Formats: sequence, structure tokens, C-alpha cells
Amino acid sequence: MQLKPLIRETRRQIYRTSSILFLVQLFGALGAGFFFVVQNIFGVQGILGALEPANEKILWFLLFWGTDFYVIAMSAVLCYLIAGLPGVAPGLALSVYFAHFASGRGLGAEESYFTFFATPANGGGGVNIGYMGFFLMALLCALLIKLLYAGWDQVKHFLGNKLDPPLEKLRKKIKLLPPGFGGLQLLENADLIVLVLIIPVASAALTFLAVRYGIQKPFAAFGEGLQAPLAQLAKLHIVPAALLIGLMVGFDVTGPVSMAAFAVVSAAFAQGDARLLTIYGACFVTVGWSPLFLLLLAKLRKKPALDNDALNLAISGPINAFFENIKLTVAFSMPFALRSPLSIIPGLMAGSAVSGGLTALAGIVNDSYLNPAAPPKYGLGKSMRELLERGELYLSFSLPLRSGDWLRCRLPLFFIILAGAAAGGAVMYALRTVQVKNQKKRGTHVECRGDIVLEMRALAGRFGAKGK
Repeated sequence: MQLKPLIRETRRQIYRTSSILFLVQLFGALGAGFFFVVQNIFGVQGILGALEPANEKILWFLLFWGTDFYVIAMSAVLCYLIAGLPGVAPGLALSVYFAHFASGRGLGAEESYFTFFATPANGGGGVNIGYMGFFLMALLCALLIKLLYAGWDQVKHFLGNKLDPPLEKLRKKIKLLPPGFGGLQLLENADLIVLVLIIPVASAALTFLAVRYGIQKPFAAFGEGLQAPLAQLAKLHIVPAALLIGLMVGFDVTGPVSMAAFAVVSAAFAQGDARLLTIYGACFVTVGWSPLFLLLLAKLRKKPALDNDALNLAISGPINAFFENIKLTVAFSMPFALRSPLSIIPGLMAGSAVSGGLTALAGIVNDSYLNPAAPPKYGLGKSMRELLERGELYLSFSLPLRSGDWLRCRLPLFFIILAGAAAGGAVMYALRTVQVKNQKKRGTHVECRGDIVLEMRALAGRFGAKGK
């Protein structure tokens, strides 16, 4: 198997996966948005067949899982696109384990939801490896299956030729052996066991060990090791601490490093200091805006080429920001980063660091975080402290533009976040331009050509034609 064609084909399937994930996340975004508008704005209950109040909550969680647990879909889809049918079960099994059971204890659906995109419950849930951990896990598992399949095929032909002479001698002694029955035919009888059971299971086991001891545990230790220095730095010099928080947030967003920063932030908040929480919120929101500025620069300079699916992912975050859904503002940046992690993630880190540093320099503090008499919008009447204690990470740190004084907090933060996103987009653009140039020189570059909207339109046309 040649390396360059393998790299190009793998990149195509990664782009394809990110396009599919846009549909997965959109399902959750629109579904949950529908429930929110109907129930919270129009006050209509008992919808979509939810005849009992408890069912409405289940339906709401079910729809939002399309967004929160998109990493499960990502793992299964990417494994399938790279390794074919043998990759589906291993990809699904591994992703479900690390999303639901990595804490060492089973979690119910609702608890899993909060654990993934909320303060880690006993270190559990998807935050153990972050979204990039799921990506690397799926990539490793799929490539192992693909390479082992190719290896088994080579082994069969090699050993089959070696077995032909002894089988021919045996045929002369045992007349029951059919003519032409050689070593290759003998080994092909083991395909059912080797191809269906041994290779997928072995690939999943090797991938599990690599992820657990190469990603989960090392990065958990790394994040925990950063907490004490960050807390000490925040007491002495707030601006460098804010820069470090931004770097940690941009690195893995909902992963162990970002959550380590949040542990320091929430500890400071528990002591009555909302500075770090304000900084963390600005850094977090910046992640959702940065890809848009890469897109604008690419369109302005007409390179590097970005397809319509990149446009869909880049604009979905800012669109959700205007609907005050900060969670979805950030969610679409993660599959965008899968397309080119080495250029996108440094941009997310740089943009978040700029926002954090500027927020600290400007001395912006959202005092409403500390005001129990002014609960945050959509906080169900609970104060920030109560939300943090419940583990409502989504509603707790991601409200920098929803509350606080307009002139001293909201408007300055808005322009700071735009400045940080612009800086992040510029870093992404510079790195991606160099990356594309090097890939073309090595012969491993692949152009993005996806347009999921046109594809769905064509699919509807084909279905319509078949129905006539």
C-alpha cells in the first residue's frame, strides 16, 4: 500500500466526515432550538407526542445529543469511510465507551449529557480525551483495520504459495481433496474469522490501549499539573494568566486541558472573584468566531481553496451567537478543526489567548455573575453560583455577552472577541497557506469540494425520480 495515495484518500474521507457532521450537529441545533422557542417563548407544552411532562425532557435531550455527542457519530462515520464495514462496530464501541463510561461508572442519559459538556463528574465523560481525542481514535482504528486487511491479503498469497507443494503431495495420498485445492483456498476458509472477528477486535483493542495510555491519562495528568501554576499565576499576574487560559481553551475546547483551566476559574469564582470566569467566557466564545475570519481571508485572497461545507461550518457558529446560543457557537468549530488540525488549532489557541489577554488588560469583570438577585438569562432562575454547583458549564461560563453592564462589559467584550477571532483567523490563514504549499510539493494535497446542500438536493431528486 503506497503512502501518498493513502494520505490523500484519508484526507478526502476526513473532509467528508466533517461535512456529514455538519448535518448531525444541525439536527441537534434545529431540534433543540425548536423545543426552546416553542416551550420558552410561546409556552406550548406537550409537543411532538410528548403526552407526559417527563417525555418532553427526554425528547429535548435526544435532539440535542446530535450536537453534544457528535463525536460518537464522527468516530463511526470516519471509521466506515476509511475502513469500510469492518470499521463501524469498533468505531462505535470505542466512541461510546469514552463518551459515556470512561469515568469507570455507567452514566444515565441525562447525567451523560451534563458530564460531556459540563463540569466533569469525577473526571467522567467525553472530556477525558476531548474532541481531537475522538478524532485520533477513529483515525487510528480505521487505519489499523485497513492496513491489517491489506496485510492479511498479502499473507494469504505468500503462505498460500508455500502451502501448494505439501498440499499437492497430500492430494496424491488422500483422494478426497478436490483438484486445484491449493494453499490460498485453504487460507481463505479462515477469512470469516480473521476478517470479521480477529482484525476488527484486535484493532479496537490496540486503539483503546493507545488512546487510554497515550491520550486520556497523559493529558489528564498534564491538565491537572497546570492547575496549581495557573492558580498561582492568576494571583500574581492576571494578564499572563489570561493568556494561558486562552491557550488552554483553544487547545481542546471541551477537553481535559480546557477543563483544567475551568477548574481554576470555578475555584476563584467560589471565593468571590469573577475575573477569571469573565476571561474564560471571552476565550470560549472566540473559538466559535475564529473560523469565520479564516473564511473571509481565504475568500479575499482567493486561496487557499475552501468549499461550501467549510462555509457552512464557519458561519454556523456566529449565526448561533446572534441567537444567544453560545454552546452551538463553539460546537461547529470542532468539526471545522478536524479538516486541518495543525493549522486550525493553533489559530483557535492564538485567538482565545488574544481575547483573554485583552479582557484582562481592560479589567473587564462581569459583576452580574456574583449577583444572586440577577440570575442569568435562560438560567431557569438560578444564580451563577447555583449553576456552577450543579455543573451547568454551558449556562455558567458562556454568558459574557448575555449579562453585565452594557458599556463596561457587554460591548467591550463583543469587540474584544471580534479582535481575538480576527487574530485567530489570521494565524489559521498563514499556517494553512504554508501547509497547502508543502502538501502540493509532497504530492499529498487534496482540494475540498464538498457541498452538502447540493448533495441533499440531488438526493431528494433521485428519491423523487424513483417514486415516479
